[in-house]
Amino acid sequence: MDLTRLLFKRVTLVLCLLPIISFSQAGKLGDLEKEASKPKKRGTSSSSSSGSTSGSGSALGDKLAEGMAELIVRVTFKIAETGFTVLAKGGEASVNRYAQSSPVIIRDEQGERETGLFRKQGDPILPTLKLSSQWLDSSDDISAQLTRIEGGYGLIGFSYSENTLKEGNEELTLSNTLLHYRMSLGNNISWDLAYGRGRMNGNQSHEGDVFAMPIRVRFINSDWHFEYYPVWSSYNGGSLSEHQFSMNYQYQYVGLSAGYKKWSAGLTTVDGVFAGMYLAF
Repeated sequence: MDLTRLLFKRVTLVLCLLPIISFSQAGKLGDLEKEASKPKKRGTSSSSSSGSTSGSGSALGDKLAEGMAELIVRVTFKIAETGFTVLAKGGEASVNRYAQSSPVIIRDEQGERETGLFRKQGDPILPTLKLSSQWLDSSDDISAQLTRIEGGYGLIGFSYSENTLKEGNEELTLSNTLLHYRMSLGNNISWDLAYGRGRMNGNQSHEGDVFAMPIRVRFINSDWHFEYYPVWSSYNGGSLSEHQFSMNYQYQYVGLSAGYKKWSAGLTTVDGVFAGMYLAF
């Protein structure tokens, strides 16, 4: 009987400790998912009106306040107008690049030089179709694989990406489907504004809004370009950010990528270096 009671007590103790043990063994991916889907706390603001502090106020103060408000409105509209102009011209430039497959050659006293907007077939910074695969290794024993397909014509594009992060037996999948507004700043810089929906599958499944703003800059020569690909996602009021920096080299339609990527949610961060390859048409 004493042995039976002792075994019963030990089994009961183990069962009570199981939630604590499983919690302590929760990996970084579990923390990332928890932080990304946790609603942000909103502080309670108490507004106390102090009645009339200075009676009706001075007429001069009222005029100054009215003048400042009018100035702020004018400046805001001017900034918005400039922003819309830049967006419109950038989109128009992407359309014009697709209309011309080679530069215009100008010959004058200074010799020959290339000018005009154009897009060569296989251009990776404004692709018609681009297929990418990347593999990441983190110092926290976390590995990740990215698969992305993107395409478009002129100023309109789309993309579907899937990041699969693994830590031991734990797995977290982040997938995004986005619609892109593609802008060109000359022939060597592209800037997209992308919006769509995302899904995060880990211990649970979450859906939310996603905004991305990939920027690609070609330099040195036409074979090399730099890419910064930030993504911001919102799940259940929480937020997850992804920042990716890479250098890319392309020969004909095949390219190689190497860079650094980081996911952040709350106080949890997963980062590492990655390498990959892509096909661009």
